[in-house]
Amino acid sequence: MTRTLIFAGLAAVSLLIPSCFPIVGFPSSGKSLVLTTAKELEIVKRETDNTIILTARKVKDDEMSPNTGKEIIDSLKVIIKNADSLLTVCAHLNSSGGREERLRFIQLAGASIQNEKKKLNCLNDLYNISTHYQFETDTYFPAGGFRFPPDKLDEAKKSVEPIVQRIIKFLNNHPGQNFVAVIRCYGFTDETPIPESFWNPPGLVVCVRRTQPTRQELAVKISELRAKALAMLVHDQIKSYEEFIPNPKLVIYDVDWLGKGEALPYPDIIKDYKPDDKRRRLVQLTWHLLPGSLYVNKCTWLSD
Repeated sequence: MTRTLIFAGLAAVSLLIPSCFPIVGFPSSGKSLVLTTAKELEIVKRETDNTIILTARKVKDDEMSPNTGKEIIDSLKVIIKNADSLLTVCAHLNSSGGREERLRFIQLAGASIQNEKKKLNCLNDLYNISTHYQFETDTYFPAGGFRFPPDKLDEAKKSVEPIVQRIIKFLNNHPGQNFVAVIRCYGFTDETPIPESFWNPPGLVVCVRRTQPTRQELAVKISELRAKALAMLVHDQIKSYEEFIPNPKLVIYDVDWLGKGEALPYPDIIKDYKPDDKRRRLVQLTWHLLPGSLYVNKCTWLSD
């Protein structure tokens, strides 16, 4: 059965490469190149395993959201699975394949190896960059507020400028490739009651959709809206620099935010939080530029 599947796969491969395509410069049997291809596939598997470990570490260190990490790791496991399939074909061709079969397989496998290495190199370049930031909400929002006041907007734009510049620089370092710009914001607040003056339109009650929300419900909503304000500010700033992106149409943009209300931002690190602790009033932001083929979540085009 395995032999039948291998030959079926090779037959499909032969359809991808015209029979008239000249294959020159290879040893007469192509056997040594099959062995070289197998070694390259093993290297891809090792590099992919290492990238899975780095991705899991990013999630553990709160530098990547669990959902994004899972998406990447699942895609990386597909790379390993595909490499194993190609290694199975290598083993068959090394023992009993014909010259034409070997040479056509080598061409197909070589293109796959180069594609996977490009993805892994991009991810590892990204992992060498700091992609985790936090912003104290007291700096940008008034008590009970979730919109940037006019006198704070320029300061807020300046604070996200390093993020935008790093994204632009990364895209310029990897031109001609498809990427997903993933931005995640998580808002936190303390246990200070929100003034009732913010409960009326266009305030929080409209957003919470209840006439008498609890303190905890208001905290979740205001932390969510502050996270949204910061996420959309980064989005707008990227668009303002679109002329410096090599090809904006190759970049897909996925942005999301979540309000965590009175949850503690770093419970494993900070043990002495107080109910009205300003260290709890913040927005965490993480960003990643991921190869498009590794990220299949629903996204929108940057140029939309």
